[in-house]
Amino acid sequence: MLTLREIADRMEARYDGDGSIELIGPAEPKKADSNQLALALNEKYVDALKSGNAIAALITEEINWKNIPLKGVIFAPNPRYALSKISKVFHEDMLLDACIHSSAIIEGNLLESDISIGPFSIVEKGASIGAGSRIGANCFIGENVKIGKKARIQNGVTIGKNIQIGDNFISQSNSVIGSDGFSYVSPGEKDILDARKAGSTRDLHAIKGYEKIESLGSISIEDNVEIGACVTIDRGTIDETVIKEGTKIDNLVHIAHNVKLGKNCLICGQVGIAGSTIIGDRVVMAGQVGVGDNLSIGSDVIIAGKSGVSSNVPANRFMMGNPAMQMDKNIAAYKIFRRLPQLEKKIKAFLNKK
Repeated sequence: MLTLREIADRMEARYDGDGSIELIGPAEPKKADSNQLALALNEKYVDALKSGNAIAALITEEINWKNIPLKGVIFAPNPRYALSKISKVFHEDMLLDACIHSSAIIEGNLLESDISIGPFSIVEKGASIGAGSRIGANCFIGENVKIGKKARIQNGVTIGKNIQIGDNFISQSNSVIGSDGFSYVSPGEKDILDARKAGSTRDLHAIKGYEKIESLGSISIEDNVEIGACVTIDRGTIDETVIKEGTKIDNLVHIAHNVKLGKNCLICGQVGIAGSTIIGDRVVMAGQVGVGDNLSIGSDVIIAGKSGVSSNVPANRFMMGNPAMQMDKNIAAYKIFRRLPQLEKKIKAFLNKK
């Protein structure tokens, strides 16, 4: 439980009224009780505040709270940013205290202060975990892994050996960081790459199975990166797979070996990025985007959902479709496609007149 004043201080926000009000968490204005902070980030919530039980609220500067039966308020100049701030305040307050569970297996001794490690988790020799980190149950932290300060690693996460992770890392449950890359070669004269270059399946019958190329590289994840649940990030073949600072990755995403993913990217659910592709900064990929291997995507690119990227993309492009093309060209092509039945009728009618 936190006071209104403490919440405002943690949000670095201005408050007015009774700062000693104790609050257990945020709530919608209609449902907020007297011990909850009503989130009234729009003037449309004023009526709900007047009729509800809340005595404290997070409001915008435009709302005149003195006309509402409230005892204290926190002001939010930027509502969406304020929502991010308030969620962090109460999320941090709910985190587990520092404790290493008795069933956890700790082979390394490079653990800093204020660390929590959950039941049946394993930390192998040479691994280091930064101060203030929280590791859930059934996690595996491999040999010589380095994790920075204030990591939040949920239950069932696997981090393979020799991987470097920066500060403020977040991983949701059951993700795997450091799986092998999907790299195979045929021992015969013909290989799948030959068929790809030729654009023909003629010689596929000559392929005599596949031999695995082992993944000997590592993964480097910089500060302030978050990954969702059931994400897989493959280690590099020889070099590193890299996720740069501030990038956020949604659930069920696959990032293949040797990928270089830039700063402050947003990668939405079910995206797949094939091996050795280089992606710039501030790239947004909507859900189910597929990206081919050995490509280059420039900075400040947006790729619409379900798009298939099979060629290089310059910076500052909005891409859409499969194969992905610039959005305006894709829309123009789709308009033509929709007119094809009418065009067919006109052509048939013209030919029948002859």
